[in-house]
Amino acid sequence: MKNLKLELRVTLKQTLTPQLYQLLKLLQMPYLELEQTVRNELVKNPLLEEQQEIEEEQETIPRREKAVKKEIREVDWAEFFQGEHDYYYRPFQYVSDEMPERVPVAQPSTRDHLLEQLHLNTRDDQSRIIGEYIIDSLDDDGFLDIDIKEIAEVLNVPEPEVLDTLRLVQTFDPPGVGSRTVEECLTIQLYQNGYEEDSVEVKIVNNFLKEVGAKQYYKIKKQLGVSEIRVKEAVEIISSLNPKPFRGLGSSEIRYIIPDLILKEMDDGYEVMINETTLPSLRINSYYKEILYEKESLLKEEKEFIKQKLNSALNLMRGLEERRRSILKVARFIVKTQMGFFEEGISKLAPLTMQNVAETVGLHESTVSRIVQGKYIDTPRGLLELKFFFSGSIARENGVDISTRSVKDRIRILVENEDKKHPLQDKKIVEILGREGIHIARRTVAKYRTQLEILPARLRKEG
Repeated sequence: MKNLKLELRVTLKQTLTPQLYQLLKLLQMPYLELEQTVRNELVKNPLLEEQQEIEEEQETIPRREKAVKKEIREVDWAEFFQGEHDYYYRPFQYVSDEMPERVPVAQPSTRDHLLEQLHLNTRDDQSRIIGEYIIDSLDDDGFLDIDIKEIAEVLNVPEPEVLDTLRLVQTFDPPGVGSRTVEECLTIQLYQNGYEEDSVEVKIVNNFLKEVGAKQYYKIKKQLGVSEIRVKEAVEIISSLNPKPFRGLGSSEIRYIIPDLILKEMDDGYEVMINETTLPSLRINSYYKEILYEKESLLKEEKEFIKQKLNSALNLMRGLEERRRSILKVARFIVKTQMGFFEEGISKLAPLTMQNVAETVGLHESTVSRIVQGKYIDTPRGLLELKFFFSGSIARENGVDISTRSVKDRIRILVENEDKKHPLQDKKIVEILGREGIHIARRTVAKYRTQLEILPARLRKEG
């Protein structure tokens, strides 16, 4: 007879809790989408009800008929409430005549288009969660600007699963979406058009884009051992591809924005408030509380249904509370850091990175990114996207760094006030900035000027 023995093993299992999943989605949502989500949940979840409706209701909800007499002992409902049966979520009510009007829900966005494809092509919840995180992390051009390892850490899932889901997203429309580099974007499009890995087109994209830009076709033909005509044919095909997947996908419809945050100037400084004016107040439905407190039994299916909906309702309300705390924490730090901007203007905009914010407020950098994305704040200086307050820094002679956005604004002002008959060359702008203690290279001035859509001096000359 074989020897039998007991053995204790400790293993680590990676899981994504429903609470974290709920919070990640809520953090990403701008105000209008958040309101629509909450109201949809009110319709779908019978355990949630709007507190205003409760106060207006005068008649007592009739008790349901007792169809089953068997006493329930398998489930202790107190375990699910744990003193939270009166748990509620009451949004911050900011009342002002200056608040923007509510507008109809916009037409389906690029994000909606991608999510629809994701849900059609995935069967398990884990892949959907990873896919939604990837889609929500795409930049304005359709590129993924965070690495696989970071996504795996945030979602607490294996890196191979993230990579597999990314490869799935990269098969979606528009072609090239989810790429991490221009080379990957163009290569994906070539593969989708039937080109093989060893084709001239793919080899050029992966190894010779710099030469293509300089039209150094002779170098390419020498390295690949093909004719210059073949190289030009391949370049023409590559030129027909879209290096920015989201380009041209914007809606022509007028876009209305309701701010997520409001900054008010008070007698003793500035106060940041979150805008939840039209969000409903939530609480657990009193009808179901009555059911849970009764001694009569419920069917197994009823118990599971109520348990699921109760957990979903509590997760939503906790998520809304955490969303409010996290957004306010980040916004208050931004306002504190950018006080010079609010008091004196863009010349005093301080350098700020998401890493700075994350380290100070105690959040992950990717969480800060999700909080900032698509959020707006109504300030005494206008309606501004939270991303506006983030920029790199340039060292000055006095030891105080200046934000790159402030430097760009200074270049813009110099060009606006220049002598149009003798416009400022980039070299002259470098000299002027140098006298002001801002030392940057001429190529940096040229880059900032291009980003500002300012023409070179020779094209700005008049008369």
